[in-house]
Amino acid sequence: MEAQKNRESLINGILEIELQMFLDVKSESGASCQEHPDAFKQIRGSIYELWSNAMLESYLQDLIIAKQNNRNLVVEKYARMDNRILQINDNPLIGRIVEIEQKWQEELKLKYPAIYNHSCRDMNSSDNGSNFRVYLASELETYSDNTLEEYYKYVKKMFDNGDSLSIEMLKRLAQKSGYDNLETLENLMSEGTIK
Repeated sequence: MEAQKNRESLINGILEIELQMFLDVKSESGASCQEHPDAFKQIRGSIYELWSNAMLESYLQDLIIAKQNNRNLVVEKYARMDNRILQINDNPLIGRIVEIEQKWQEELKLKYPAIYNHSCRDMNSSDNGSNFRVYLASELETYSDNTLEEYYKYVKKMFDNGDSLSIEMLKRLAQKSGYDNLETLENLMSEGTIK
C-alpha cells in the first residue's frame, strides 16, 4: 500500500510539473490540448503508470532541477522537434531507445491500424515533430543521462521479453476511456463510430 502511494506521488509530481511546463509553451496558434489539461494528464499518466520506480524518481528529479534552473523541458522538446535549437544531449542510448520504440510502433500499426492512424505520430520521412522518431528523440534529449540509462534498461528488458510499452500504454489509455480492450476500440474506429 505504501509503495503504491509512493508511485502515485511520483507520477502526480511529474504530471504537475510537466503540465505547468506544457501550459507555459507559447505558440502562434496555441495548442488545442493546452485547453484540456485533464486529457494531457490522462495521456501522460498512462505512460508513467508503466514506468519503473527508478525511472519515475530519476525523471522527477530532472524536472525539479530543470525548474530550479528556469528550464522548461517541454519548450526545449518542441524547439528540438522544429530544429530551432541545437542538440541538447547526444547520449547514444537515445538512438537505441528510438530503435526499440520504432519497432513497437510498427507492430502497433500492423495490429491496430485504425488506432495507430488516429492516435500515433507517423513514421514518414519528415524531419519535424510529425515524425515519431524526431518526436521521441527530441523528448529523450531533455532527459538526464541517469534517466536515459533507467529508460533504456526498462525498454530493452520489455523488448527482450517480447512485450511492447506502446501497446501496453494504449491498452491502459483505452481502459481509462471506458473501452474493454484495444480490439473493441480498433473495431469502433475501423467502423468510423469513433473519430
